[in-house]
Order: sequence, then C-alpha cells, then structure tokens
Amino acid sequence: MKIDYEYLSRIRRAVSLYTKRKTTNILDGDFHSIHRGRSMDFDDLKEYTYGDDVTDIDWKSSSRMGSILVRRYMTDRRHNVMFICDRGEKMLGDTSKGEAKKELMLMTFGTLAYIVGRNGADYALSYAGEHGASVSFFKSGTDHLEKLLYDYETKADSESSCSYSAVIREVLNTVHKRMIIFLLTDMEGVAALPDELIKSITSAHDLLIINIDDAFLTGDEVFDSDVRKYERFFFSHNRALHDEEVMLRKQILLHASHVCKENRACITTIARQEDIIESTIALLERYRNGYYG
Repeated sequence: MKIDYEYLSRIRRAVSLYTKRKTTNILDGDFHSIHRGRSMDFDDLKEYTYGDDVTDIDWKSSSRMGSILVRRYMTDRRHNVMFICDRGEKMLGDTSKGEAKKELMLMTFGTLAYIVGRNGADYALSYAGEHGASVSFFKSGTDHLEKLLYDYETKADSESSCSYSAVIREVLNTVHKRMIIFLLTDMEGVAALPDELIKSITSAHDLLIINIDDAFLTGDEVFDSDVRKYERFFFSHNRALHDEEVMLRKQILLHASHVCKENRACITTIARQEDIIESTIALLERYRNGYYG
C-alpha cells in the first residue's frame, strides 16, 4: 500500500463525517500528566455542555446572555501524544469483521494522529526497530503524519527481535516529558502487557489502550498465517475449541480492564475502520469522566 496524501484524504473524509461531534476538542479536559494546573489567561466564553467544570461558569455573563456560559483559558503547553504501535507477522491476519489488521492499525493510528494534530497537540510514533525501539520526534502536520505512516507501513507486518513491552520501557526511559500515551496492539499484545508496566506508565502519564481485534481461530475458511495454509475443517469447526477461545479472550480483556481500573487507564477494542472515530471519542470521554477500564 502506497502512503500518500490520497491516503490522508481518506482520513480527512472520515473525520469530516463527525464534525458535529467532539472531534474538535477531544483533548480538552483533565489529562493529569500534562496540566497540573492551568493558565489563568482568559480566552473566551462558550455555552455550557455536559462534562464542563461547573466552577468555570461565568454567572454574570450567563444572566446577561440568558444561557449558561463557561470560561475557557489559554493552555500553558501543547499536549505531547505518543503512539506506540505493535508489529509482527500477526498483522498479516484479519479482524473478526474481516478487515486486514495491518490496514486497521494504520488507519487507527493515522486517524488519531490527524485528530490530535488538529487539536493543537504534537505527536510521535514508536514501534519495534531492528535493534530496539524506533522513536520519532514530536511534531504535527500532514508532512509529519505522512512520513510516520510510511515508515510504520514498511515495518508493520515483519518480525523484530525487540518485544512490544521492551519498546514501551525504552520510550519511558528515553522520552523525558509527560505524555498522553496510546498503546495500539492486539489480543496477544494485551495479554503480554505486564501489570507493573501499566502501573509504571500511569504513574507519570495518561494511558489509553486500543486493542486491534483478531479473527477467531475457528469458523469458515480459517487461514493459519504461521504455516501459510487453511486450517482443517475438523479443527476450524470444532465447537469446544471455539467456546474455549471465546472464554480465553474474555478472560484476557477482563484482566486488562481490571488492571486499567486500578491504574486509572482505559481500554477499548476496534474491529473495523468505520468504528475508529466513534470508539476513540468514547474512550477519551470515559477517561476524562473517570470511567476507567
């Protein structure tokens, strides 16, 4: 797949479908790792919406205008958003909705990076390189996004000797600034995340985890990407194996949700491109309102 501005136009079109949603202010609110307080430089007034801090209500202006208005302030610093994407031959697989995992991973990262850039944030990308983590600079803009998409696209479906957890640890040890961190991985990656690593991230940063869905190992025309052949009917249509897989997936996600709740982080699963914006906006709103897990 060639990454170019035509590819970015797909992201722009997807975002434009949600212009009436909170895509223009998804980074507003309480991201504790970036702003311990807030600038006292007054910016403007806006109409009160659910989730706004009631202490920001300007009662004099509200009585004068006949509607509830809240004060907005200039932020002291730009958000620094770090995307840490998983990689490997497992990205050659599909999701349970029949979409290519690699394509969904690229679209999820690209869409989120585009939106946070529009929100005035600087963003960076990290993934497993040949000899450790590959970490980009924090910047914004379509040129920056195009380069990151191209770099990751060329590596996403190949193996690396550096594990996903090792990449996360290297980012935490080398990037000395507070960040909003998005972990983009799959069920295998979620299951392999150590509890103490999640705790380490959330001690200084905001953490949101996106699980790129996996196809089931049972069902019609199941292709084993490891051995490059279709699975035998006897196994792919075995009801007991399917029930066991469903149970194991549920246990993995329940455990991850529990750990996230304990450490003030959020997790969601995305299985198709049309759910990217809806799911991530819901994820961020849950995070701001304290509905962790």
